[in-house]
Parts: sequence; C-alpha cells; structure tokens
Amino acid sequence: MKIAGKTDIGMVRETNQDAFRIAVLADGIGFALVCDGMGGVKGGDEASASAKRIITSIVREGVKEDMTDDELHDLLLRAIYEANRYIYTQSQQNPGLTGMGTTALAAIITPKCAYIGHVGDSRLYQLHAGQFYQVTRDHSRVQELIDMGQITPEEARLRPDRNIITRAVGIAADVDVDLLDLQLTHGDRLLLCTDGLSGLCTDREMSEILSSHPIEEVTEQLIAAANRRGGYDNITVVVIEN
Repeated sequence: MKIAGKTDIGMVRETNQDAFRIAVLADGIGFALVCDGMGGVKGGDEASASAKRIITSIVREGVKEDMTDDELHDLLLRAIYEANRYIYTQSQQNPGLTGMGTTALAAIITPKCAYIGHVGDSRLYQLHAGQFYQVTRDHSRVQELIDMGQITPEEARLRPDRNIITRAVGIAADVDVDLLDLQLTHGDRLLLCTDGLSGLCTDREMSEILSSHPIEEVTEQLIAAANRRGGYDNITVVVIEN
C-alpha cells in the first residue's frame, strides 16, 4: 500500500483551512483523513486542525490486528463523535469561534476493504479496473436538489449555493456520520479530496490524472489542475494505491 497527500492554499484564499493526515498503522493498515474547516478565519482553521488531531489520535490508538468490521466502524464513529464534541464545546465557550465546523472524511484501509466515516462534502473516489466512481454522497444543499431531480450534477456546479453543506463536525451537539465499506482489489486507487478539487475539476479530468501518474505526482497534478481553473478554494488531495 502506498499513500501520498498534499494541501495547497489555492489562488484566492489568504489562509488554508484544510487539514489532512496520512499514516500506515498496525500490520500495514492505512489511514487517511481529510478535513475542510469553516467558520471565519480563525474558526475554520481551529476546527479542521482539532478534528485532524483528535480523529487521528483515537484511530491510531484504537486500531488493532484482526478487528471486525463492526469494531472498525465503531472506532471511526467514536473518533468523529469525540472531535464533534470537542469542537462544539470550544465554539460555545469562545465567542470568536462561534459557528465553526469542519467536514471529515476518514478512511481505515486494509488490502481488501476500506472503512469510511464521512460528514460533509469532502469526497472519496475509487479507480477500479479502469472505471472511476464517486463513493461518498455529499451532505449538501445541491445534492439534496439533485436527489429530488430538480437539478443535474452539471447544473449543481454552477449554483452559488453549491458550497453550503447540511452536515458538519462541530456545528451542533450531535452529528450524523455516514459509514461505508468499500471492497478493494490489488491495483485499486482511492482519491480523497476537499471541494477545492472536486468543485473545479471534472470526473474525467480527475480520472485521467489518477490513472496516468505515480501517486506522488497525482497529488501535484490534481492541485495544479484545480489552480489552473481558478483555485478559488483551498485544495487537499490524498491518494492511496492498494
């Protein structure tokens, strides 16, 4: 298993409120986390950094060999719940941090399966047997409109409210977390990213880059592609090769 990650401030923002962590844990198990903070200059940075620290620490300490699917799901839930509790408490106790929150996309990866916990609109894609799939479903206003058949995915890219999310870590006392299992085979590649990438680059463009370069170059190429299209947001990319 190979893992590479990179974050970039983009071409417009003055600060980078994204955060990510990659690691290889016990017995060759991989871990990847992408967070996209929100809530003002200070709040967004604080939220994403706190989520990164807390989720990584709990997963790193909790992962053991031969864990069951349910145990891995419970570990992801516990990590994201604790990050939510901490960030929400901080936002209530510090007026300058009111309303802060972050997306969270966490994955524990074994050779045969990726276990995913997901809140917000950071995305996970899979490249399998030459086919490129979006695995996660955005928790966003435009995704709800797509689901109701009121707009198309292409129209969603052009809407001014496309960045409004309906779930985030830390904005309320409780948070709903989507849990997914993704079967893997040798040679599969996974892409985790913030909307600074997925909001600017098409699936075709991301797929072509993901399938055509070593993973370290993929991170560079994807960020460069988003910046060529304006780089309107921070851009974070993690790539895993199974």
